[in-house]
Amino acid sequence: MNEAFHPSQVEGFRRMSPARKLRMVADMYHAGIQLKAAGLRLKHPDWSEHRLVFEARRSLLFAGT
Repeated sequence: MNEAFHPSQVEGFRRMSPARKLRMVADMYHAGIQLKAAGLRLKHPDWSEHRLVFEARRSLLFAGT
């Protein structure tokens, strides 16, 4: 994902407070956990919800390495 931001997007980010930017990142992380857990649920229908969320978080923790 190397696409440049549109100038209006850059301006919008500059106007945002640091707290709002942090909230956006937290929301995206939470959405990523939910999506990963949903994918794992299809592969492992026998896993508990706790295990699904644990494995989803673990996979995203090491996603960049």
